[in-house]
Amino acid sequence: MEVGRLLGLEETGGASEHHLLLMRILTPLAKLYTAKQALKVTSEGVESFGGQGYMEDTGIPVLLRDSQVLSIWEGTTNVLALDVLRCIVKSNGRVLNALLDDVQTRLQPVRVKERLQASCDLVETAMQRLVNFTEENGPVLEIASRDLAFSLARTYTGMLLLECAAWPNAADTDITAAERWCRKDLDSVLRSSKQGAYAQGNVAAEYDLVMEGYTKK
Repeated sequence: MEVGRLLGLEETGGASEHHLLLMRILTPLAKLYTAKQALKVTSEGVESFGGQGYMEDTGIPVLLRDSQVLSIWEGTTNVLALDVLRCIVKSNGRVLNALLDDVQTRLQPVRVKERLQASCDLVETAMQRLVNFTEENGPVLEIASRDLAFSLARTYTGMLLLECAAWPNAADTDITAAERWCRKDLDSVLRSSKQGAYAQGNVAAEYDLVMEGYTKK
């Protein structure tokens, strides 16, 4: 919905440079993350119905098949992750700075609600750390692009949920949903980096693990 709002601004000539930068990075992020989430959610839905969830007569398997195709025709996950990286590089990081500014600006009024302040801190800190990671780890960004894209999507989603939870007519369940989301591992790319996941030796070992038996020695 947020990307749709930005697209509407662009089509009606009301988009600022800030809006265009946001739309450029949020478009591949939205495609990448929602496609993967849709598959997880529909898979759980099939399972929750037990055997009936697997029967074609119920129509439920169709939802699962339709979800699976999202990560194919919307752009595969790895391709979209590289598109996120491409827009970061081509804009010299301006799309990330726009993302960070948007998060900080829109969370400012949310902080009025005392219960949401801790969650706001988690989201702002995560986004700042992701920007710093991108600026400081140029050589490994292509390897880390998939994890980076998921981390950016989760963190920005946290901001949107907190904004919704701060609305005057927000229910307690809206607040609970936002709090629970923000307690997730928002910037998992940083954890993976600290564990050495993107170090040359580990990357080579993972390549061998996948390609063993398929490449000539």
